[in-house]
Amino acid sequence: MRSCLCILGLIGALSLEPRATAQNVIPNNSRPAPVAVPTAPSGPSSVNAVGVTISSDSKLIPGDEVSILIEEDKEPAWKTYVTDAGEVDLNVLGSVRVAGKTSSDAAATIASFLKSKYYHQATVHFQILRKAAGAVPYQKVIVDGKVGRAGRQPFTDAEPLSLSEAVTTAGTNIYSDIKRVKLTRGGQTTEFDVEAITKKGRTDLDVRLRDGDRIYVPAKGIVGFGN
Repeated sequence: MRSCLCILGLIGALSLEPRATAQNVIPNNSRPAPVAVPTAPSGPSSVNAVGVTISSDSKLIPGDEVSILIEEDKEPAWKTYVTDAGEVDLNVLGSVRVAGKTSSDAAATIASFLKSKYYHQATVHFQILRKAAGAVPYQKVIVDGKVGRAGRQPFTDAEPLSLSEAVTTAGTNIYSDIKRVKLTRGGQTTEFDVEAITKKGRTDLDVRLRDGDRIYVPAKGIVGFGN
């Protein structure tokens, strides 16, 4: 008899355990929704690379420092200046007049110029880095040889340009011999190991460029200036 009572008690206890019902399960749609991160509103101004806000309506004038990037080139943007003639130099591709235009207008003008002469498609990004305070006399050097972007590179006394910076801006590849970069100044040519400057920290080997300097980056295995 006692055993029967124990069994009946155990069955009763089990019957009192709470069962899972629809009220016990938290539905998926009751979980908190993810919080959307608001994006910054686009305004009439933009912050340039040096942290200065420049209006998107700002018109380009001679002496403005700008950056230009052509997506199809797969090369980094490069810096240049609006010349006294109101143009920007696209190195070996020519020059385009941009004075009086906004950044977006200048980008469209350059893209149109490139597509009319060289490119099937040209996606141009144009940004004003620094507005000219007045007439800014700029100087230039020429970079040639086994580089991605041969041609002129401008600079000013306020923002000088070094040999290693000019070579880096021009863009090199595995076929560029940057151990034997040649700098011609005043009819005299000197060879520099730019690899030691950029990769080994030998900044003591770097030189500040002067107006009219010419830089030549040879291809590996090729000896001689201008080859």
